[in-house]
Amino acid sequence: MAGFLNNDNKYGRQLLDLSALLAGLALPFAFAPYHISLLLYPLLAWLFVLSVDQTPALAFRRGWLFGFGWFAHGLHWVFYSLHNYGGSPFVLTIIIVLLLASVLALYPALALYLARRFFKTSTRLYLLLVLPLLWLLSEWLRGYFLTGMPWLQTGYSQIDTPLAGYVPLVGGLGVSGLAAFIAALLALSLFDKKYLKHCLIMLLLVVVAGSGLQQLAWTFPVGEKIKVSLIQGNIPQDEKWTWAMHEPTLAMYRALTNKNPQSDLVIWPETAVPDFDHAVVDYLELIRQEAKDQKRDVILGIFIHDQTSNRYYNSVMSMRGGQYQKRHLVPLGEYYPFRSLLLFLRQWINIPLSDVDSGPEEQAMIEVAGHKVGISICFEDAFDRDVLKSIPEATMLVNVSNDGWFDKSPEAAQHHQIARMRALETGRYMLRSTNTGISAIIDAKGKDVAVAPWFERYVLTADAQPHAGQTPYAVWKNYLSVSVSFVTLLLIYFRRKI
Repeated sequence: MAGFLNNDNKYGRQLLDLSALLAGLALPFAFAPYHISLLLYPLLAWLFVLSVDQTPALAFRRGWLFGFGWFAHGLHWVFYSLHNYGGSPFVLTIIIVLLLASVLALYPALALYLARRFFKTSTRLYLLLVLPLLWLLSEWLRGYFLTGMPWLQTGYSQIDTPLAGYVPLVGGLGVSGLAAFIAALLALSLFDKKYLKHCLIMLLLVVVAGSGLQQLAWTFPVGEKIKVSLIQGNIPQDEKWTWAMHEPTLAMYRALTNKNPQSDLVIWPETAVPDFDHAVVDYLELIRQEAKDQKRDVILGIFIHDQTSNRYYNSVMSMRGGQYQKRHLVPLGEYYPFRSLLLFLRQWINIPLSDVDSGPEEQAMIEVAGHKVGISICFEDAFDRDVLKSIPEATMLVNVSNDGWFDKSPEAAQHHQIARMRALETGRYMLRSTNTGISAIIDAKGKDVAVAPWFERYVLTADAQPHAGQTPYAVWKNYLSVSVSFVTLLLIYFRRKI
């Protein structure tokens, strides 16, 4: 294996580089909607093998090629929102998608570069500790730097495997590190077959422990179950903001809400009301009064306009009082990063209401059906730190979204998978109301209780159980995984220096 990897032939090196790109292109199949979870391990193991005994520059290149394939394929759906609905020219949209993949590819490339540049260790230590820990840190950095883009974090792909048992302890990020460790076990057994037996034993221990942890309940039910209705309006994205659809949309949401008088809580999707709050005062008062008469709570997505500052916020409003303003905005979709440099893009990207303000970091929690809920809007639930802000006060989580921007691409399934991870991390039900799907009620174990049909007007009704208490992960968040990784890597580095 070592001789094959260190092939001095130009074409041999290029073939290995190509294999890194192809492995990255295949990686999204480990995620939803394909759910080939085990595919992650041979692909990641091969990337690790390709970096063994290589120069830092070569390891960086192969890591970047792997990452480029990973994100170009996995995030190709960005094209639909910018081109189909944002009006961005075809060529410019392709360039933006490829640039996004190129930037995100720097994270796995950096992990491999640092491993080869600073850690001159044995192959065994390099594979089993250095690479998995740097992989975890690169995934953590990707979720933070320049507001972060943690989509397709490798741990998400393991939500339906025994590794899910570790989620309440170390979160999705920690599972990313564990998955990298398992891939490293495979890589080590490929690199030197004398380690095969030991790698199999370690793998068995990780899997058995994960399966055992899945049997534990980290949080507990509190109060009675509540009946929840999620309204999936299925308004075509290209019609959503047209004036012709304004009144029909408002009438539809009101009618579907009133058809479910038995529900304690009704949730409308992100920006279900296609207008500003001050422009539909009478309509909102009507919904509020009907909710009061039927003794139910209604929360809905709407843009709230601050007429003093003339700024507006992507928000969720409760008809019993209270609102939440989105804090973590989507670049180009809701705001322009580096505004002075990139604002010129608005002439080519015409997404409605795409320059909003972020809400304050500290906001009062909304209470519905006698319970406080942690609310996230759109891709905010991709950020574990944002969702954890509401724990332990919140007994349920709510996410409202509109994934209709991305047509029938894998984005909606990927988003649903992320929401399941947040439910499992916090030990809370997650109630997801979306415009076109995937709307779902997810239990405290990250399992689907009920799922609405995709791209269909539908009212999803089921019972949801509020939970109290905290998972260990909700207490120490990512601080444990990140600090242990940093300290371990420093020990390995300085041990070599002594």
